[in-house]
Amino acid sequence: MNARSLRPALAAAVLIVGACATAPAPASAPRPAPPIATSRLGIAKSTGTVPTGMVQLEAGYSRARLDQRTRHAFGETMVRVGLGPRTEARGSLSSYMRTVTPAATVEGIGDASLSLKHRLRDPGGWVPAVALVAGSTLPTGAKGVGAGAFQPEAGASLEWKLPAGLRAIGMATWRDAIAAGDRYGLTTLVAAGRTTIGKAGAAQFEYARTSSTRAGAVGVDQLRATGALRLTPALQLDGWAGVANSAGKHEYLAGIGFAQRW
Repeated sequence: MNARSLRPALAAAVLIVGACATAPAPASAPRPAPPIATSRLGIAKSTGTVPTGMVQLEAGYSRARLDQRTRHAFGETMVRVGLGPRTEARGSLSSYMRTVTPAATVEGIGDASLSLKHRLRDPGGWVPAVALVAGSTLPTGAKGVGAGAFQPEAGASLEWKLPAGLRAIGMATWRDAIAAGDRYGLTTLVAAGRTTIGKAGAAQFEYARTSSTRAGAVGVDQLRATGALRLTPALQLDGWAGVANSAGKHEYLAGIGFAQRW
């Protein structure tokens, strides 16, 4: 084979190599979103936020009984929207509230709320993750059910990642509450332990203390246990039960709910 007959083959080889060199590299596959994690898993909230661009709906029902008084909350709806890698907007829609006593029944729509949550840092070693939440309730509730005015509130959560799938969570919240035209401070402190159960389950056990600056108010202590089961990466069910104690009287509470993410 002479040099002239090799020229077409060499030219074809050069074109193939050049095309391979200039072809764009295949795009890396997008990182899959982590499995859903509901904020309904207890009073103490984790520092996690909804992934950027995703929407998460959470809703449920709860019941509380103290002597002959029974309270129901239908809806408990919250919409969480991921605004960034560490930030989410949170909107709580009005629940339908119904309180039954031997003397009367009071029912109607409760207040809605809006807030913003931002995770300042992730956990590392014994240094906890930190998240802040700030917002306010909105005076959307019916007379005698809602507060009738804005109630600004803020909170902070700390979360330690421990061995064997355990987590310790601490949370503090404050609300500029109002009742019957009287403004007062409402503070809640919570300590919780959370554990994973298999690949799809989780449980949280916690103690909460709520205190008020309102004249004559008595603090409330609560113990609660919550369990959640993830049916799919985007759907989670939850259920909880607890007991609250105030001035020696016990109120028994329970609830169920779900979370769905898109």
